[in-house]
Parts: sequence; structure tokens; C-alpha cells
Amino acid sequence: MKRILSLTLALVMLLSLSGVTASAEDTLDISAFELPKPVAPDYFIYTDGDASEGAHDDLRMYMVVDPEVIAVSSEWSENTEAFYEKYGLWYFNIVMQYDVSLDGETNWQYTPEWDTEYYNGGYADGYQYEGIRTDMIEDFEFFWLVYHEGQGSDTFKPYQPAIITDIYHDYGYDREVYSFDTKNHSLYIRCRYYMEWEPLVEYEEGNGPGEKQIAVSDWSESAVFGKNSTQKIPDEPTSYEAPVISDLRIELQDDEEWYCIEFVQDTPDSVWEAYLYYMMNDYFEPLNLDSQVSVNGGEWIDAYVANSEWATKDGERTLVFDGSDDLTPDTNVKLRVRFSGPHGYSAWSNVLEVNGVHAHEWGPAEIITPPTPTTVGQAKLTCECGHIKYQDLYFGDSNGDGYVDNLDASLILKYDAAIIDLNPLQLCICDANGDGYVDNLDATLILKYDAGLVSSFPNASFDLEEYKDLCENYYK
Repeated sequence: MKRILSLTLALVMLLSLSGVTASAEDTLDISAFELPKPVAPDYFIYTDGDASEGAHDDLRMYMVVDPEVIAVSSEWSENTEAFYEKYGLWYFNIVMQYDVSLDGETNWQYTPEWDTEYYNGGYADGYQYEGIRTDMIEDFEFFWLVYHEGQGSDTFKPYQPAIITDIYHDYGYDREVYSFDTKNHSLYIRCRYYMEWEPLVEYEEGNGPGEKQIAVSDWSESAVFGKNSTQKIPDEPTSYEAPVISDLRIELQDDEEWYCIEFVQDTPDSVWEAYLYYMMNDYFEPLNLDSQVSVNGGEWIDAYVANSEWATKDGERTLVFDGSDDLTPDTNVKLRVRFSGPHGYSAWSNVLEVNGVHAHEWGPAEIITPPTPTTVGQAKLTCECGHIKYQDLYFGDSNGDGYVDNLDASLILKYDAAIIDLNPLQLCICDANGDGYVDNLDATLILKYDAGLVSSFPNASFDLEEYKDLCENYYK
């Protein structure tokens, strides 16, 4: 548990996103994300069905996902359109594949087809895949033997030597009831991450999918169900360890119109175990994260952490409180948080204090995507504190405000009249008609663009490499 759960989500998000290099086209490269080896799937619940009551056996699995995988998957799930645009994708999916082997590790069901389609195997054969979205812990039904169709069928083929068949008499009808022989047989289970995507390709007839690409992780170590079970069942908690928090910041958001309080949370392993215990015993909303702030030396007041019901979510957290809209660069804020749940409250965390707004000092911009006359570009800026933001670059945006409008045309007209000077980057951006000059003709095109009369600029001589060099020099 410690290996995958003690990482802060903020850090892994930074590593998984900022570590991705720009592709040869104009987007980040999802293939640079390295899938980790998952832990053995040792968390499961077995329901031993009572054949005399007509009940089949049921195995329920708890999928524990590495934080860096959740960081990417959450970004995709929560804003698919932005994710596709950021990585230049037509399609994306990420799942956990499960494989089984009966009575040892010598007869795995895996075939090479599993490397090309994530749904090979699957429910019909009793082992399966499970989609990954936003939850680090997900429970699902691994097998339910009601679907077994008899010893001669292909369904549940991996389990057949371990299947016991009983007859249940039901209102004058006899039907078969199936159970797994846990006293004499062991089912080995392993899992791995499978990620597939199709790049967005521009064809003459329009945009469409490129060739499918696939990445898989190493297989996990084996978990064992049955005779030699490695099943992990957390003990019922009696109390909760306090969370540990760090990196408290009052940040001016990118639009520079409002402030946000952010901090980083680290959840003790014992609290993760408590959360698993609650999930495995069907508790509703098992844990919550309470928070309080003290502003300018005042009394502690209740605050609200976004998605506080995700109490064990490690990494970057955001909170608001009554009066947070009145934050100023001189505000002093103290913060403390704690867990609450069916077994009471944890102690309060360590207290963090911050004075004033954290002002980002942006380093040199990395031009990820130079803009063209028909597409928006993007630059990545990194603060010395590690915070990253992405800035759109627009062809024709001479004043750098993110819009191409009459203000840009006005600057060009002033330049054409020798009232002001433009730097090399501005000159490259604003030669809208590609004639080698920046003058009233370019201003006219930009005004037409602003009025919706044209949708692009005909600068056919635009040099992307030259422009990229200009951008990097300009934003330093």
C-alpha cells in the first residue's frame, strides 16, 4: 500500500504531465507516460453461496490504482474534449486487465490478442477488464457463478476443474447451483494496465482517427483466492490517524480575477485501510475531510474542501470559506484539517500558515505549439514553486491579451504610421497576408477576422521554426 498510496497526487500530476514531451506535431505526447506495475489484487470479498438455498458463489474485487494513473485518467474523464485537444487525440481509453490461472501460475489465460484489444478474455470467460476513471479504489464483481453453464461449456473454462455442482429443488424444478472448491483449489489472479489511443489526423476530407497505439504495463504479482488465499481484509478501525498537510498557498488564478487557497494532503496508510474496510462492508460515505481556517488571527471557522467526501484523495486540494472572496495580498491564513467518519474524528492535522498571495515568478516559456495562421498555439510556463500554466498563442495577437481584435489592428496601424515599434515576434505574428510587411493591409485583415468576415489568415510563407525561436526569445 505504501508504495502506491503515499505519493501526493499533485506531484504525480506534475510528473505525468510536465514530463511529457512535445510531439512532432503540435501537442503533448501521451505515449511518453509510463504505466507503472500495479500491486497484486489482494483485496477481494468471497461470498460462499449456500447451495441448499440456491445461492451461487460470488467473488468481488477491489481495484487499487496507482496515483499517477488516476491523475491521467481523471483528466481524461473529467474533461474529455480538453484532454483530446491537449494530446492531439481522436480516442483514448485506459483499463485494468485481469488474468487467471488455476492451481499455480502455469496456465494463465493470456494470449497475444490481449495486447491488441483490451476486452479479449472478459466476462464470458470468467476473467475480465475494468475501466479506470477517477477513483483510486474501485469495487466490482469479478465472477458470479450463476453464469456457469455446466462442466462441458466454454464459459468459465478457467475454473471448471474447481467447480462443484449441486442440485437445488425449486418449486418442483431442479436446477444446478455452482460453487468454487476453495478447500482443494487455488485461483491465481494478476492484473496490468492497458492504455490505447488514436491520434487525431487531418485528412483532405476532414479530421479522423490515426492508427491505434497501445501501451501496457508489466503484470502485477499474483493474488491467490481459494486454498492458499492471500486475501487482505483490513481490521475494523477504532480511530483515525491525522492527515499531514503542506504547501499552503493563496494563489491568484490565471485570469487574475479571484484568489484560491490550495494545499497538499498526505493520507496515512492506516486511513486508506480504514477506507477499504468501509468499502468492503458497504458503508455509505465512510470518510469525510473537515477543515478550518483562521484569518488574520481570528477564531477558527469552518471551511469547505472541494470534494471533501473524497477524504483520502492525496495531493493538491482546494478550499473555500465564508469570506474567501475578500482575500487580499496581505491576508494571513492558518489552516488545519481532520478526518471524520463512523468511528469519530481524527486529531487535527499540523497547522499551516501563509502570509499574502503567492505571486508566481514565471521562468522562460517553452513553446509547445507555435501558432499558425489557422491554428492556436500553446506555451508552457513554469514557476520556481513548480506550478505550471499553459498560455494560448494566437496568430495576429500583437498585444498578447489572448484575443485577435481591433486592438491588435490599432497597434499595427500605429506601427505603420511610425508611432510605435513592434518587436520581431510581433512582426512575425502580424504579417497576416504574408507579403513581408506589417501595414494597414494586415490591420484590415485582422479587423475582418474580428468581425467574422474571415476565419483565417493567408500567410503561406509563415516559418514555424523561425517563429518558435522568436517566441522563446520573446517570452524570456
